[in-house]
Amino acid sequence: MKATSKLIGGLLCAGLLIGNAARAQVINGGFETASGAYTTGALGWSDFSAPANNGSTASAQRSLLDPFAGVAELTLAFQNSANPGLGPSVIAQSDIFGGVLPGAETLTFEAKRVGTAGFENNQVQVQWFDASNAFLGATGFSSYNGTLTGAYTLQTKNYVAPANTAKALVQFLTAGSANPNDFATIRIDNATLVPEPATMSLVALGLLGLVAIRRKR
Repeated sequence: MKATSKLIGGLLCAGLLIGNAARAQVINGGFETASGAYTTGALGWSDFSAPANNGSTASAQRSLLDPFAGVAELTLAFQNSANPGLGPSVIAQSDIFGGVLPGAETLTFEAKRVGTAGFENNQVQVQWFDASNAFLGATGFSSYNGTLTGAYTLQTKNYVAPANTAKALVQFLTAGSANPNDFATIRIDNATLVPEPATMSLVALGLLGLVAIRRKR
């Protein structure tokens, strides 16, 4: 009876872990929480933007102007000067977050372009880590440029996390041109990374296998 109780307890714990993994979200993926008194910063996110030269600007900031849901969104924007010299890079990077499984993972987020399109390339990538935060690899940046409109549209990226993956981080990149006075504003909201149903099914089958083995013993 005690063994059965322990087995049931173990399965319940495993079920809770699977449930949490299935709901795993990018840290502050809705950008609802500000970073302390720094209201233009989102908790759990960093701005690694690099503007072009000669007075150009580039930033990835939390904003309250135009959210898809809730009260806040992430805005990636750049404005070239009359003589920028090179193209700017707007980069928003999340902190490393847990609840990620090896195998098929799906990243979704809402994105829109504000105003006239500039000559930018909008990209996203995920980096994978094990439980001790050791780097396991990255998806590489992939573009979602061709699907942006003036209204929020759902963006979906399907990835395969390597073996031993337990954590991840997300990077959004808007790469601008070196054209004089070029500019772009992109808004991001509701970023989520979850295991695909197939991955969750495999985990569930593994648990059923453990039950069958225990019963035989």
